[in-house]
Amino acid sequence: MKKISAVKVLYRDALLCTVMTFIIAGILYYAFVNLSILDPFEKAFKDFKFTDMYYSERINKAQRNNKIVIVNIKHADRFQIAEVINKISESRPRVIGLDIIFEDRKMEFSDSLLKAAISSKDNIVTAYFHENDSIVNNHKYFQFNDEDKGYINLDLKGQNTVIRDFLGVKGKDNKEFAFSTQLALKAGYIDEAYALKEFKVPIPINYIGNKDVFLSFDFEKVLSSQQIPAFKDAVVILGYLGDENVAYDIEDKHFTPLNEEWVGRAVPDTFGVIIHANILNMLSKQNLLYRISKFTTYLLSFVVCFFTIFFSMKLYVKNGFVFDLSEKIIQLLLSVILVYLALLLLQANIYLSVVPMILLSVLGIEMIDYYEHLVKYLNKKFKWESRLS
Repeated sequence: MKKISAVKVLYRDALLCTVMTFIIAGILYYAFVNLSILDPFEKAFKDFKFTDMYYSERINKAQRNNKIVIVNIKHADRFQIAEVINKISESRPRVIGLDIIFEDRKMEFSDSLLKAAISSKDNIVTAYFHENDSIVNNHKYFQFNDEDKGYINLDLKGQNTVIRDFLGVKGKDNKEFAFSTQLALKAGYIDEAYALKEFKVPIPINYIGNKDVFLSFDFEKVLSSQQIPAFKDAVVILGYLGDENVAYDIEDKHFTPLNEEWVGRAVPDTFGVIIHANILNMLSKQNLLYRISKFTTYLLSFVVCFFTIFFSMKLYVKNGFVFDLSEKIIQLLLSVILVYLALLLLQANIYLSVVPMILLSVLGIEMIDYYEHLVKYLNKKFKWESRLS
């Protein structure tokens, strides 16, 4: 019988150990997801991504976008909101977006003024949102023909998780557009064909920063000013940006990668209107992030895991004592290199989840000892050839 070369045997060992690693990882993942006792750890794991480091360090370092302006409506009444819309319209903005739902009727006088302010403008984008199996719209009194409106839902999974992704088009026949998509369409930044092509599946949000990277004004400032030049040709979004009179204000706030806390997030960090502004900024520049598919990610994870195990085995066979001393150092260096690679790719607008690569490669190095015990048993029973037996 032709004897297999030592290198080929080592390659085979590495391949089998990689397969063994994936099987064990699959079993551990199944237990991790399905055991209720591990639910808190699963949620913490889902809420963390290594790429969040890129955004948390990027806060307010990007160039300000002066063509997206936010007006903080605080807890303004409908009379004040109508006045703000009319005041903004005088400066001839490109689009006025209302990140507000007027679900019920209130006072006849203020409602009539608000209706007139909304329906008389041809550059208004209104909002609605999905709640379970129903849709919450503005009261029919505030609706009008040929109304441009978009859904303001940000939490795609409905689990109060970190807002990383954006779904721009949904619904039967792809006829529902997100609020940010409608703003971009109305402003002429994109066309419908582009939206239908790119936004039917969730894409990562390319955050540029929190509220300090966008011009913002309180509604009182708007009402007290003769004119605000920044509104001209800009997309002006009316939404909630907090109220200094409210302590511990988390109304319409969400967890995002902009949070300086990478894990153990306790307090939401970003208002919904800021998330819409970040999405609009991404759409206006067509600066989308390309997400590497799950299949490609796990294929790359297999390749990285295989070569990690191969070179680790090579060191193990050459000098087991040195391997034992350097094992944790190798795992740490490998993790740092993979995270750095992911951050470099993110700068090039390529979104790669490196968590599977890191976990599988680290686990693969740990599995070498167990694989050695397995092949020793196989060698004793079946004369299985291995560099580790």
